[in-house]
Amino acid sequence: MSKFYGINPELSTKQAIDKFENEVMVRHNNQQLVGSVFVDIQNTAWAVAFAYNSSHHPGLHGPEHPLEVRYSYSPGEGGPVRMFRSDPGGETMLEARHFGNPDTFIRYVITHERKVLNKQA
Repeated sequence: MSKFYGINPELSTKQAIDKFENEVMVRHNNQQLVGSVFVDIQNTAWAVAFAYNSSHHPGLHGPEHPLEVRYSYSPGEGGPVRMFRSDPGGETMLEARHFGNPDTFIRYVITHERKVLNKQA
């Protein structure tokens, strides 16, 4: 149940997001969580957020999510990607190349989040 703001992603990007939401489950505090992807693309900031919730896809106005992850990038600066995880609660800077367009950034984030989750398993 992904949401897009400020962008109509390419078909390959939409497919990558759908595949992530359909395949990925996270074990967190003895619960199995499924994720929803939220994309917000503005002129000065790009962001992709993952909201992990138990057994159903959460809405924007639902209960607080047990696990949230947010990746953000400033396209004009071309600097690092900021990754915030609500558990354990901290921000990390990821070395990244310059992204030519928002779709490239979104696919990079999806791939990186899968790798992070695979390391935790």
